[in-house]
Amino acid sequence: MQNQQYVSSALNRLIVGAEQTFDLHALLQNTSLTLSNLDFEHQHEVQRVERGRTDPALKRQITENLNRRHRERRQPYVTLIAELQSHLSLAMPHDLQATG
Repeated sequence: MQNQQYVSSALNRLIVGAEQTFDLHALLQNTSLTLSNLDFEHQHEVQRVERGRTDPALKRQITENLNRRHRERRQPYVTLIAELQSHLSLAMPHDLQATG
């Protein structure tokens, strides 16, 4: 939960305190892409363990550790995506200016 508050606070400072405009949609897309990459990497690691010749009990333990680590790694991105979607739904059209 503390992670969520930190992301929300940081995002609010970024949006409210920004001296130049930025593209929330691009930030959302990049964050979603990062999350997809994390998911793909995790799936690859799990499949590699499952294909290995390791003892089944050890495989279970390794897979549980991979799953826990994956949840921890992806949570800040999930939180950021939710925050971005919330800001985008509240933003007025003139606030959504693209940079570039």
